[in-house]
Amino acid sequence: MLNVYTRHSLDCEHAGDPRWRRCRCPKWVRGVLPNGQPARKSAKTRSWEKAEHRAREMEAEADPASANEIKPRRTSVREAVEMFLNDEEARGLEASSRKKSKTLFERQFRPWCEARKLVHLDQLTPIDLTAFRAGWGNGEVTTHRKHERMVSFFSFCVHNELLRKNSMEALKKPKTPDIVPTDYFLPEEFDAIIKATERYEFGGGTDCRHRALRLRALTLLMRWSGLSILDATKLERDRLSTNENGDEQIFLYRAKTGVPVYVVIPSETAQALRALPNSNPRYFFWSGNGDPRSAAKDFQRSYWKVFRLAAIKMPDGTRKRCHPHMFRDTFAVELLLAGVPIDQVSLLLGHSSVKVTERHYAPFCKARQQQLAAAVKLAWQKSKKLAKKGPGKSNKAQPRVLARQKRR
Repeated sequence: MLNVYTRHSLDCEHAGDPRWRRCRCPKWVRGVLPNGQPARKSAKTRSWEKAEHRAREMEAEADPASANEIKPRRTSVREAVEMFLNDEEARGLEASSRKKSKTLFERQFRPWCEARKLVHLDQLTPIDLTAFRAGWGNGEVTTHRKHERMVSFFSFCVHNELLRKNSMEALKKPKTPDIVPTDYFLPEEFDAIIKATERYEFGGGTDCRHRALRLRALTLLMRWSGLSILDATKLERDRLSTNENGDEQIFLYRAKTGVPVYVVIPSETAQALRALPNSNPRYFFWSGNGDPRSAAKDFQRSYWKVFRLAAIKMPDGTRKRCHPHMFRDTFAVELLLAGVPIDQVSLLLGHSSVKVTERHYAPFCKARQQQLAAAVKLAWQKSKKLAKKGPGKSNKAQPRVLARQKRR
């Protein structure tokens, strides 16, 4: 083990104490290295703390166990960012998710590092990352998601032997955002939206003749299938079929076990879908040209006008904030309120885990509410029984304790 000592100058008042740290005399290192060789050399500093750091570096360099250890390849921040973004694309992540990563790392993180002359990854310390996060100025939800992306980026660097440790682990996690309760449409509100689609008049474009008809069919589809607006927009016609019982059904996806997952829809919805005119016979709504996300955004813009026509209001008379994803929420909430187990609802929604469904829809789980109500009522009954017995009867061992005390 190496120890630090001070080689005082002749005029230093602490010349007789080699362990004195606070003077500005040269610091040296002496001792035995992990490989058994003696060492005595200058630390090339007048700071005791820097000398201690130099001693630990010398021990690490001479450690036989670290001789076979693969040292991380020094990588620039620019190269690491490119590798991370290319890996996300190779894994087939959604374009929206990759776009957020690109915005964070190429437009924020990399320019921030370049402005502070932090060229390589190993130059970044936890205090640097803390300063970078402090400059975001985002809300709780966005800050939480950006923090998770930064953790994922540095974990990628560690696993690919670009860094020894994840510097983001030293940062405390930001506050977990409060989950806003899911809102949904009541039956009368959904009827008002259907009537609003019939009064819809498109203001221009190539789809003006059938826009109202397609909005009605799209609304019915999202409400009774639980599909998002993007999945509903690019739904293929061959996924609508009739089962052996004569019910109309839509093929949602194929589970990991290979079993196909279907959802039964009302016949009115199936008729509205089959009657839709479309230039591409393969799809109900999408033309098949370009990006389906663009077609979904066109429908989203149309829904703002539909919601204005529906004029749905809150109990206090204010306008209710509506968006197309609430049709999917309505599908899930109505199933839970009807007593359908939450694991089955999660299967229909296509969630990766039941925990995702619980996070958003647990307040509407009828079975859980019934269990809580039964537990509260049981507590009522127990308290009433204890009150009827009285304080003396509630403890049978009390007379025996009094008798023992009298004998003593």
